[in-house]
Amino acid sequence: MSENVIQTPPAKKKENLKQRAYLNSITSTIDYAGAQITGFVVSPFIIGGLGSSMYGIWQMLSQMTNYAGMADTRATQVLKWSIANKRDIAEDEELKSDVTTALVVTGLILPFILIVGGIITWYAPYITKADEQYHDIIRIACSFLVLALVINKVFNLFESVLRGMNLGFKRMGLRAGIVAFGGAIKVLAITQGFGLIGLSAVEVITALITGATFYFIVKKNIGWFGFGKTNLSRVVSYGKLSGWFMAFTMSKMFLLHSDKILLGYLVGPIYVTKYAITMFTSLALQGFVNAIIMGIIPGVGGLYSRKEFDKVQKARRIITSINWLLASSIGVTILLLNSSFIRLWVGLEHYAGSFENLMILFVSIQVIFFQIDSLIINVTLNMKKKVLFSSLASGVTILLAYFLVERYFIIGLCSSVLIGRFILTIGYPLILKEKMNDTSSIFIRQKIQPFVISVILFLIAAYLSQEISIPNWISLIGAGTISTVGSGLLFWHLALSINDREEIMEVVSGIKLFKRD
Repeated sequence: MSENVIQTPPAKKKENLKQRAYLNSITSTIDYAGAQITGFVVSPFIIGGLGSSMYGIWQMLSQMTNYAGMADTRATQVLKWSIANKRDIAEDEELKSDVTTALVVTGLILPFILIVGGIITWYAPYITKADEQYHDIIRIACSFLVLALVINKVFNLFESVLRGMNLGFKRMGLRAGIVAFGGAIKVLAITQGFGLIGLSAVEVITALITGATFYFIVKKNIGWFGFGKTNLSRVVSYGKLSGWFMAFTMSKMFLLHSDKILLGYLVGPIYVTKYAITMFTSLALQGFVNAIIMGIIPGVGGLYSRKEFDKVQKARRIITSINWLLASSIGVTILLLNSSFIRLWVGLEHYAGSFENLMILFVSIQVIFFQIDSLIINVTLNMKKKVLFSSLASGVTILLAYFLVERYFIIGLCSSVLIGRFILTIGYPLILKEKMNDTSSIFIRQKIQPFVISVILFLIAAYLSQEISIPNWISLIGAGTISTVGSGLLFWHLALSINDREEIMEVVSGIKLFKRD
């Protein structure tokens, strides 16, 4: 007589959130480092091949075509945060249905992206104030950039699934390799005289390779991945939520991706070149720190979905402390050595100035800190107040820039950005406090002290930078290492409380450097 045996499904392996956060952060850091190193190597070739004015136009085009993305509902972003929120509690079929729904919503919006992209392409020569002889070249280049944007929008579906499952580390090093390959092709294109059209065509090739790579990684590492059933009600529901993400994308586009366009339109592309080159190191710092945040946040999403708000607040506090440590130590080095770096790299004539360098650094660091709360708010999938704050910040920034840039150039632009985005610096923490029923004060010594110490260090470094000139790369690397370590130790002891240091050490001690998961 046989017995009926009921087999229970195996329990899901519990995630090691600290380890995965570490691995995801390392992956994002490698990707960003690869992009920055590639940019460092490739930029002199592009500047030399295009010239200073046309390089400024290239920077404006790269930023301008992102505006076509304003017509995007950001369904892939909804997919990422939805999966991050419920991956531990949802059935596989529900997750598959989310993938299909996101694909349908993305497909429905693509024609609108192409229409907006076409309008931008037609008016691009006038916005960049290019000579008439370059109008056709600029339109062709712009159309390629829009095509690359569309390809990325579709293939972002796979990356969203990977990130939502907190498995971003499965692609470790691959994106960096693709970016390096694309950089090599750009050098070939510019040295062979293909100019703007060649550079923009490379963006299309890179987008295709990146998308195909992510598809194979997801298929290999996520067992449930596939396309399930969906229906009109799910598409409409997803579309409504995506609509808030689209609204935020529009406000974010004006907020974070209009600086070069405003500067170039109001005072000319030459200033865009100086701004972009001087910003290279500050942008590297911003990207490096944001890469760490992006690796950690999907894990925080799981904590939020389980309403473990104390752990979310602790994670946010640790992230903030680490970010202050990195921003201060690297920021001091940028202020001290950026003029020497640019002189050795592309020539001192492309350096904007010491005060401009300080203001640009402030802009980048400001983004780092409101981005923490921005990403956590995304996990809540409640975007209404975030959109309102972001829209207000964008409006204030653009209005101030209209009055200040023509008179104060780069200083005017940075001042406008800092004042406008201060709305987010205050607003985003207030949104989170409401979501997590947090009654603690924003203005406490533990939060203010790192800011005050950093500003003091930055002002001293900006003043000293006027007397510093490093003659060669070896000396620059040595000085940069000493400056970063020294200012980091100084900040560690002067700005962070004993509790902050203990929490950072607790996290670091729990990480196994060479363990894959």
